[in-house]
Amino acid sequence: MLDSTRTALREIAARALAEARGCHRVDHTHRVVATALRLAEAYPAADRDALEAAAWLHDIGRARERAEHRSHAALSAEMAAEVLPGLGFDDGRTALIRAAIADHRFAEGRVPASLEGRLLQDADRLDALGAIGIARTFAEGFDREFYAPDDPFATARTPDDKRYTLDHFFVKLLRLPATLHTPEARREAAERLATMTAFLQAFAAELGIDPAACGGEFSGTFPVKDG
Repeated sequence: MLDSTRTALREIAARALAEARGCHRVDHTHRVVATALRLAEAYPAADRDALEAAAWLHDIGRARERAEHRSHAALSAEMAAEVLPGLGFDDGRTALIRAAIADHRFAEGRVPASLEGRLLQDADRLDALGAIGIARTFAEGFDREFYAPDDPFATARTPDDKRYTLDHFFVKLLRLPATLHTPEARREAAERLATMTAFLQAFAAELGIDPAACGGEFSGTFPVKDG
């Protein structure tokens, strides 16, 4: 990719995310770009320019999401399609990038058809795991209660991450490794999951809770409960 093109993409992302809140600021975009390109090293067939462009632009619709009551993935894909031709991307690559962006969101449960889409989705989900994932979780949940005082680990209730930040681990984060597509991402996810598990064990210990009581068959990872 030309340096001028990369600079333009980076500036588009920075402008679009200037007012972003919580865990989806432009630093997240920078990490997703780096991770996606690192994962792509194992896949010579991947269109690295298309992948990088998709990673830079995958969240640019977030500022419009609440106002328009539409998915930021769909909005970002539409916005990307508007700017990519002016940056030298032909119709085929623009369509590839648009599809990868449209499919990346966890909440919509899509499985991307393209390798580039799968690499983008893996990179985006990896950023929700590990030490950075923990930090992002609490940044996003700043206006919620940390945990349910009477049942912090949702052993006898349905997790509710709209009310309790800690519940986000059980609603989403601990589910993510099973959704990854590439062996490289799954190996990295296992390492990051170990970091998160250690955090949850320490959290339990500091509350005076035996981690084994958090799941009955506790053996190193907290249970993921059906919501």
